[in-house]
Amino acid sequence: MSAALRILVVSPVPSHPTNQGNAARILAFGKELQLRGAVLDYLYYGMEGLTNDQRIAMQDFWHRFFFLRSSPLRRPKYPSCWGIDDWCPDELCDYTKQLLKTYRYDAIIVNYVWMSRVLLGLDISCKVIDSHDLFSNRHKILEQNNLDPRWFFTSSDEERQGFERADIVIGIQDNEAERIRLMQRSEVVTIGHVIPPSFLLGHRKTEAFFLFGYLGSANPWNVNSVRELDAALTSKAVQAKKNPRARKAALTKKIEEPISWTLAGTICRRDLHLKSAPFKMGLVDALDDFYCNVDCVINPMVGGTGLKIKTVEALSFGNPVIGTNDAFEGLPTTHALHTLARVEDVVDAMADYRSHLSLRPDLLRASRELYFRYMADVSAQYDRLAAELKKARPLARQFKALTTRSSSSEPVRDHTVLANS
Repeated sequence: MSAALRILVVSPVPSHPTNQGNAARILAFGKELQLRGAVLDYLYYGMEGLTNDQRIAMQDFWHRFFFLRSSPLRRPKYPSCWGIDDWCPDELCDYTKQLLKTYRYDAIIVNYVWMSRVLLGLDISCKVIDSHDLFSNRHKILEQNNLDPRWFFTSSDEERQGFERADIVIGIQDNEAERIRLMQRSEVVTIGHVIPPSFLLGHRKTEAFFLFGYLGSANPWNVNSVRELDAALTSKAVQAKKNPRARKAALTKKIEEPISWTLAGTICRRDLHLKSAPFKMGLVDALDDFYCNVDCVINPMVGGTGLKIKTVEALSFGNPVIGTNDAFEGLPTTHALHTLARVEDVVDAMADYRSHLSLRPDLLRASRELYFRYMADVSAQYDRLAAELKKARPLARQFKALTTRSSSSEPVRDHTVLANS
């Protein structure tokens, strides 16, 4: 019997609550490694602050929880972008080394390439970066989509430098893993996103209150996509009224109503001025409150990078999903309504879904089959990662763990908030 893998996870964002894709990713990642026998401690560099509820939740989930208050950002290294280490200060690097010296971890997993500076000078068997996304020239992609550059963005050379500090780099989908592979010499693997099948656990009503719904955070890509959807819905409604057949139908009171939908999540906090007037569900206490009350989930994603976790989440709740190619990027799609080219096509698909009842069970079946295909792939990816981490662990340490007990007097679950908390 081999000793459990001891892993330190370093992140600039909290794992709780899971109201954003990055938090959902981190929590799922931790759960999957725990299921494979790993023991994980969590160091949160508090760039998004820390509430008491968050602290309690993270203490309950992770074996040990550590918190370091974030420092003000330094000036960018370059006039046009951030340097790869601009958001990773000395205090975090020093604190990470202190934890490794105290707890003797087998591996360290750093979330985001721009936190890779903590890997420098570490005496540890395996250094891992979970990339989440790619950040080289991200500002240019945003500007091309008429969005203001926000959050972290850097150059290709800077990002390559960050990736080269790891033994293993993780891409969240094959396309990104391949791009990382072209950048540097570390081992690159794809690890997708696992979400349990809620629709098999009874989290689904027989009838939903809303026919269509969208749930998302207020990040710029989501905001832009929702605005595009609103414009397409409004345009379709205007065109319908100008159509001679529509005018005739209006006289006989048979005119088709505009497509209605609901909007939920932190995106509701933005004043979007949507002319299609969706019902704003706002923040939901539990995801069930949204998915059980929406029949078909829509994701009109325009652009964006990385895996769209909201798409996987919708599939996990058993909902049929309509979306663009961007919304389903990285997923093994087969249905036409999972590969729509434009937001206007999403609106047409919504109209078809509303009008043709025979389309509904077909899309439902395709969405659930897609979920199971993808989950099978991701489960195998985690198995391979766990095997790689165990392989990298020194044999001497494994033998020592089997023959001696740790001399540490600390309890098994040390929910400690340390440093300048």
